[in-house]
Amino acid sequence: MTSKRKKLLLIGVDQAIPYLVKKFMNEGSLPNISQLVEEGIYTVAYSCPPCDTPTNWTTIATGTTTAVHGATSFYVHIPGDPFELGLRHRSRTQLSRFCKAEYLWDVADRSGYTPFVINYPSGWPANFKNGAMSLLIWQFTGDFQIYKSFPRVISYPLFFEFSSDSEILSKRILKVKNNVEMPKNEQDPLQISVDMTPVNTPEKTVLSGYITSSNGQGYDSLSILNEKNNQWIIIKKNGWSDWIKSEISTNYGVLPCLFKIKILELSKEGTSIKIQTTSIYNTKGWTKPDELGEDLIKNVISYDLAPKIQEIEYKIEGKVESYLTYARKEALTLQNAIKYAKTQLNWNVCYFHVHLLDSVNHKELAFLHKNSPIFSEDNFQRASRNVEIAYKIIDDLVGDLLNSCVDNETITIFVSDHGAMPAWKIVNIPFVLMNAGLLSYKWNEAQKKYIIDWEKTYAFPYVEPPFIWVNLKGRDPQGIVTSAEYESVRDNIIDALTNLKDPQTGDKVIKLALKREEANYLGLNGNRVGDVIYFLNPPYQIYDEILEQLNPSEISRKYMGEPVISPAKNCFGAHAYYLPNEKFGNYSNSVPLIITGPNIRKGIELKDFVDLIDLAPTFAHYLKIPKPKDSQGRVLHEIFE
Repeated sequence: MTSKRKKLLLIGVDQAIPYLVKKFMNEGSLPNISQLVEEGIYTVAYSCPPCDTPTNWTTIATGTTTAVHGATSFYVHIPGDPFELGLRHRSRTQLSRFCKAEYLWDVADRSGYTPFVINYPSGWPANFKNGAMSLLIWQFTGDFQIYKSFPRVISYPLFFEFSSDSEILSKRILKVKNNVEMPKNEQDPLQISVDMTPVNTPEKTVLSGYITSSNGQGYDSLSILNEKNNQWIIIKKNGWSDWIKSEISTNYGVLPCLFKIKILELSKEGTSIKIQTTSIYNTKGWTKPDELGEDLIKNVISYDLAPKIQEIEYKIEGKVESYLTYARKEALTLQNAIKYAKTQLNWNVCYFHVHLLDSVNHKELAFLHKNSPIFSEDNFQRASRNVEIAYKIIDDLVGDLLNSCVDNETITIFVSDHGAMPAWKIVNIPFVLMNAGLLSYKWNEAQKKYIIDWEKTYAFPYVEPPFIWVNLKGRDPQGIVTSAEYESVRDNIIDALTNLKDPQTGDKVIKLALKREEANYLGLNGNRVGDVIYFLNPPYQIYDEILEQLNPSEISRKYMGEPVISPAKNCFGAHAYYLPNEKFGNYSNSVPLIITGPNIRKGIELKDFVDLIDLAPTFAHYLKIPKPKDSQGRVLHEIFE
């Protein structure tokens, strides 16, 4: 491989919105992104519907539409499976084994390039000959075993207090009864038992620690045996230990783990000690190859980078301001990992993704629209500051990578997967079908909730993606609709949707409802696409941070009495339910695209929109490798000099 080989860095920024990018550039808040625009081309691109994260990061990596790659939003229904099955396995659309198209990075790997893919919501796991892949921060929710990945963080920082007079045996400092071969110690060692067992793990993992004296003038250190290499680690007061390796039992089996320990307080007499651990990091199952996981933990990951595991990836718990403090550390960790991999792997094709704008936009956009019920001048000012800070974090990341990883042989791409629009009214699609006599529920006393009555259900809705399936005999396990009835059921679904109006305003709720075969122009004619596809008008949305809304197969008694259309309990920034070209005030579902590098035209804003399916074949053309075999887009010849 020669040093002249072309390179590619794709900066994937989830839910970057063209209006906000332009606004903050014009105000001087994004100098590094502005530099990209000045030195390259800027345009706006259209997503593939559903306009959301799994679908469009897969589109960007493969050059294919949803119909071809099959990554249908966060939930995928595979014809022939029970409808509920896809709803139990959130995020499997982001796995390589569920993708039906070829990834550009696999073509690059076969062509002699060294790809590095990190924190990217598609394609896990890759098995490169030359490169590496890491989940790092972005990991799949749900059943990790099914998804063949293990969490990076097994347990968050732990704090322990021990004393010689504790009434609780596990917290008591004990004299060492047996001879223990340990480093030189000037006083009789004392023993504590450090319980490293993760929460809700049945099998205990307890480490023995020995309080010791280095000079015979009082206890001043703690000795821990590193099980992996049978070496003692000596911890002095107020300093972190070296990395300690241990096999720890978890709900995913016994995993190789790393952590550090710090002594917070230690009495000279050895009668009391307080210690703290870092998070417990697992080194297996979130990088390919596995060895990279240990390297990243030791060289990149901050000890206080311990995100809360959430049911939904993009949900912010608590105040946005607190989230932004964490998000800055997360972005720094990501860029450091990319720089570290550059020195270790010498990658020449890098794809990565950062999610923080999506999280902030979801939380704040409704405060920025003057027609929103939660708009006020104070809310507008606070939300505006938070959104601007989020974009500045991205800009800092861009600047750091431009300085450290980009040379005059590198093409750099700044792109997003979808935009977003403020939303503040909920539409309950299952209730629309219920009122039309197409969907039926029955009370289940054991589960204390309503579940689908399949014997009376003609159509079943997914909401992420916005597809409705006919409950068809011969295809679906509990199908009741005959092939002769199929078209009339689809017509009834479309009538129920298109006739839906907001009783308060008279506005139409549904922008478009059409049959699968009519959606070829949207790239939605594949077998994983529902029998009917629908799109909403903003400001209507389906999900407002109530997880139950994402699973129409069951409804609690609390929500069964809700109206079809209601004010959102949490006004949102939404995108998955709208067409790619939808606009609402200044906001849109389209995305910014910036490309700069050798042979790229400079300072040009393209007038015509492009499609995200065009990126993979364009990058293959630039790298002089075959385009992914399934790609459908065109080469963007107009961006080259």
